[in-house]
Amino acid sequence: MADNEGSYLKGLLERQRENFLTNSIPSVEIRKKKLLQLKTILIEHEEALIQALYSDMRRPAFEAFSFEIAVLLNEIDYVCKHLEKWVRPARSRHLKFGYVETIQKMRNPYGSVLIISSWNYPLQLALMPAISAIAGGNRCVIKPSEHAPATSELLEKTINQVFSPEQLVVVTGGVQTAKLLTSSPFDLIFFTGSQQTGKAVAQQAAEQLTPVILELGGKNPCILDETGFSKAAIQEIVWGKFLNAGQTCIAPDTIFVHESFYEQTLSEISTTLSAFYGDRAEDSHDYGGICNDAHFQKVVQFIGQGDVWHGGGYDASDLFIEPTVVTDMKPGSSILQEEIFGPVLPVIPYTDFTTLLSKQIIQRDALTAYIFSKNKNHIRLFKRHMQSPTVSVNQVIHHAANPHVAFGGVGRSGYGAYHGRAGFLAFSYDKTDYKAHHYMNVQDKFPPYSDRNMNIVKKFRKWLL
Repeated sequence: MADNEGSYLKGLLERQRENFLTNSIPSVEIRKKKLLQLKTILIEHEEALIQALYSDMRRPAFEAFSFEIAVLLNEIDYVCKHLEKWVRPARSRHLKFGYVETIQKMRNPYGSVLIISSWNYPLQLALMPAISAIAGGNRCVIKPSEHAPATSELLEKTINQVFSPEQLVVVTGGVQTAKLLTSSPFDLIFFTGSQQTGKAVAQQAAEQLTPVILELGGKNPCILDETGFSKAAIQEIVWGKFLNAGQTCIAPDTIFVHESFYEQTLSEISTTLSAFYGDRAEDSHDYGGICNDAHFQKVVQFIGQGDVWHGGGYDASDLFIEPTVVTDMKPGSSILQEEIFGPVLPVIPYTDFTTLLSKQIIQRDALTAYIFSKNKNHIRLFKRHMQSPTVSVNQVIHHAANPHVAFGGVGRSGYGAYHGRAGFLAFSYDKTDYKAHHYMNVQDKFPPYSDRNMNIVKKFRKWLL
């Protein structure tokens, strides 16, 4: 079966590459047409997609539409509006000694790209990079997560009915399929997932010298200083943390609260959780489930590493974990070291802001960094301290749905960025057309060289080179 699958995937890649080489780079009109076809799929199959997301994740319909379908529709609209400007060549002329150079730079597609998406937002994380890939002029193979089977199968059915496999195709399968794909000579690989799997993908891609974009995760810190506490701030943080049952790569991972508001913050978090999901979250239609048993077991073990302030209940038979707040974690516990990626929120008090930053308990290269504050000095210090590509002040999550904001990591949270123009740039590269018109034949640049020629170059290098 693996041999047959390998032959199919190899043939699929060859067909896409042949199609890319034998046909001209698609025009803006053709790219927009493909994007609008994707948009039509999302609109016509909206209810089926929402049902599939509920089947895979128990995703509430509001969250399914808002954070899966709507953000994709907005991205398509934004890209279609600006694509013609992005693909426009940039031209310049420069006078040099002996010649005039003309430079034309344009963005060129890589060719055939592979997208491997994650299970936590199985629709958005499969199609958002595909939008960027199409905008860049590429052919595309999408491998959705096997841990979201209903959404993956629906993607395969709807997309493969509309697009030819030489242009855009969805391939379903498990780990073996992913390995076969990542070991194939694609022109670019885009991966969303864990650090461990991301490293394996990068290593396999290196064998083919294939460039890789990695969207990983991280322990996104959230600081609530003595000026930032409010009921609205707590609502914002709690909403962002427990959205999709905490399975969001940009969710606030851990809250660091100034000691003067520590008890008040804990109390307000409990009040907010009860207001959001009731006293029995398992009965709430607005609270999701855990994706699979392995991840369930990983998240549950975090609960016992601190004192449970709120929640703490779980049901393995239903893959349900109650919204949970923990305090007083033991130093060195894995909950303080690893990305939680689930509905368990550690709350840690601190005394002094600069001391907090110096203790190295905050992951500086987290995917996103949050601070709730009115203190301009604290905000400035936090921005300078964090290496995260995005530092968000007094809000969570929303920036990731904005096509004006590049989405991507640095260091342990990955590398490369997409969304909006950043996605177009990520899935294309600069191709330069360089021409020189010689109005004088300059012999002094040729051997044999002389000290005199060296002195001329040193003195007039800006005009000569």
